[in-house]
Amino acid sequence: LDTSEEWWVGHFEYLRERGYMMRPRYRPGWKPSYDQDIRGVYKGMFAEDSQIMHSAIMDALCISDSLVVAMKRVKISTSEDQIATLFSNDAHNSDPHNHCVRIIEVLPVPEGNEKILVMTWMREIMDPRFWTVGEAVQFLKEMVEGLQYMHQNNVAHRDCSMNNMAMEANAMYTRQYHPVCPKKRYDWSGRALHHSRTRCPPRYYLIDFGQSQMYDPSQPHSTEYALRSGGYTPPEGLADTACDPFATDVFLLGNLMRTTFLDGDTWMEEPRISGFEFLRPLVKDMVVDDPSKRPTMDEVVPRFSAIIDKVPWWKLRARAAKKDEFPLVTPFRAVYHVFWMVSMMFLLKPAIPSPKPLH
Repeated sequence: LDTSEEWWVGHFEYLRERGYMMRPRYRPGWKPSYDQDIRGVYKGMFAEDSQIMHSAIMDALCISDSLVVAMKRVKISTSEDQIATLFSNDAHNSDPHNHCVRIIEVLPVPEGNEKILVMTWMREIMDPRFWTVGEAVQFLKEMVEGLQYMHQNNVAHRDCSMNNMAMEANAMYTRQYHPVCPKKRYDWSGRALHHSRTRCPPRYYLIDFGQSQMYDPSQPHSTEYALRSGGYTPPEGLADTACDPFATDVFLLGNLMRTTFLDGDTWMEEPRISGFEFLRPLVKDMVVDDPSKRPTMDEVVPRFSAIIDKVPWWKLRARAAKKDEFPLVTPFRAVYHVFWMVSMMFLLKPAIPSPKPLH
């Protein structure tokens, strides 16, 4: 165990009393199930109790309902503490346009100036991959709505790239997946099988408000220096010029659409996903170099909706294939996709899958 892991072990009893049980590795007195010699450490790479969690974030089971949660250490009175809890109160939780991560509970740390934010454990957006154009459209729809909602409440995210978005996908999985190795089951008994997003729609959330800022609506918008986000620096950041942080958010979201669905991600060496050229006119306006010429999120949302309304159903149900897909497998995947698509239509699953409203 490293120092950050030992911190969590030191709080095991406190967290258990509050209803959260960490994995065996983080329980007092834990001994590795594998030997500590070279051969044993190699075997340990494939053992459940060798899976290490990020220093500031820990997974646990909620004892009352077996829900896997994420527990994140944050400093008291930081923007992450204030903004995350703001968007999780009853008034905001009831709004369907709010796509900020929900805080289940805030636990005071017995000592120090920290809190633990408890949230549902979530997955990376691209794992598993999108099967259809409509599935990706639903993700983008929730993100443009979510960012608009933050802006309407005078909060700029300032770091809204793909690595600060997450997917709550419990409905997709027949058995709980492991938080560190999400392709495996939580109990390490085999592969975690899942349904498609079309059949069992997930929810998408904006997360990580460590760089976010809230502004006084009665005052003119403050200017901020743009941050590097998701491997990209906005033009105003390259020019080292302070500007409207809400305009920078628009660029970051537009850049996500451009790099993921249109032109590919050169920083991550990821090819684009085919079938999204209908987004290019909007994206082009969102990523212009001059922040003052970018649309606001109040303008982006209706434009996005109008564009999607004109996309035919067969396009939305089309396969979201990577541009560099190996040519020999394309015909087989295309045939399989046709049969799968027909089965979803028989089940009356919409082309743009939408999760049930939260109660």
